[in-house]
Amino acid sequence: MHPTPRTGTYSRSAFQEQEEETPEPKPGWRRFFSVLIEKMGDDLFVILAATIGAVVRAAGVQVQSGHKGLLFHFGRATKVLDHGFRPLIPYFQSVAIVPTRSRTMDLPSQRVVNQDGLVYFADANLVYHVQDVRRAVVEIDNLEEGMMQMLTLGVQEVLRATNRHTIADTGALALALEQTLAVRLEPWGVCVDKAGFPTLSPSAKSLRITQLDERVAERQARYQAFRQNLPSPLASALVGTRRFPRSKTNRLIRMAIKRAAAHKQAREQILFIQKLERED
Repeated sequence: MHPTPRTGTYSRSAFQEQEEETPEPKPGWRRFFSVLIEKMGDDLFVILAATIGAVVRAAGVQVQSGHKGLLFHFGRATKVLDHGFRPLIPYFQSVAIVPTRSRTMDLPSQRVVNQDGLVYFADANLVYHVQDVRRAVVEIDNLEEGMMQMLTLGVQEVLRATNRHTIADTGALALALEQTLAVRLEPWGVCVDKAGFPTLSPSAKSLRITQLDERVAERQARYQAFRQNLPSPLASALVGTRRFPRSKTNRLIRMAIKRAAAHKQAREQILFIQKLERED
């Protein structure tokens, strides 16, 4: 005979209940992070926020006062940025920063030959500011090198058109240089504030030629003045060199000069005597 099962409620064994109530142990790394978050929750939040801010700051750009930036999106210039911080998308956006305040550029001494064939050494300077940032970045690869080349060409162009008389007018030369550079630099978005020649001096040979020309012009003026009252040979002798060659003609000229000087002295004495007689 088979035993008859007992009637009543079925209860689980104590072993099965213990297995179900006991949770599974967590992995070691999860227990570590749980304890770390419980103990350093606030500090971790601050560290995370600082890390995110640093990443954003590194990806952005700061445009200082007196500068402007040109924003490139996928390599295409899109917008001009004023001063301030601008966040950027890494690898997709970039900014080219250009100073817009007035700046000075100095040109080293240049050797220039003018229309008269005289050699001059000229130093030039330029005061400018960038007016159009887009053209200053897009139209030329290196703005400062291009402006230095244009300043050199402008100095050569202005001084080559001068002669020994017009090259002395530095004010007119500075104005001509400003106008020339304004036309050359306008396509690059650059505005010329002032330009000029701090130093403009002739070479030693050119200075000697200029002095001789001035001396010749002075003697010609004297010759024309003496020729109105004296014979032509005597006028030529008066404006000639200090030492005459020894010849009969020159001896006669020297004698005539002495007689003219004696006549002039005698005439002055007569005029002085007449003046005294009139006063008496």
